[in-house]
Amino acid sequence: METTKVKINFRTGEIEFEGSEQFVKSQLEMLEPIVEYMAQLAGGASSDSIGKDEEQDTVVEEQKISKIGEKGLEVPKTFGEWMHKFKDDLNDLDKSLLTAYYVQKENTENDFKTSDVNKSLKEHGIKLSNPSASLQRLSSKKFVFQTRKVGKLKFLRVSSDGITHLKSLVRGS
Repeated sequence: METTKVKINFRTGEIEFEGSEQFVKSQLEMLEPIVEYMAQLAGGASSDSIGKDEEQDTVVEEQKISKIGEKGLEVPKTFGEWMHKFKDDLNDLDKSLLTAYYVQKENTENDFKTSDVNKSLKEHGIKLSNPSASLQRLSSKKFVFQTRKVGKLKFLRVSSDGITHLKSLVRGS
């Protein structure tokens, strides 16, 4: 008989799951609220911490975005309609960026977490070799940037360079 084990240490920030693959997956999906709670306990500060650098980056990017505009990137209600707006020969980075922008626009805070993008890709049957690595590469290319951090969770936003790149991927452009 299979045993299941979950270990959470709030002092050290350790979380351990043990059990079947189905169990571990279900626990990982519920991990985000636990991490946010642990960050609040450990940090003692506001759960929505924005560093001066992130705040300055956000202001600069918002100014750039207002200059270039987001015309042509209006997000429809369904993800399928959104994907249909773009060319067929997209690579993993492009798919990650498209999904990140869609998730960002669906979020009231106008940002996204890596886990949200991963979840959306899975829900729509889009298989990427490593979505998290794709988002890290997008960040190094300055297509996304960090807006805030809650504990260890980073919240990102598509930059003006990312929006310009998305516009180049639209069918007929």
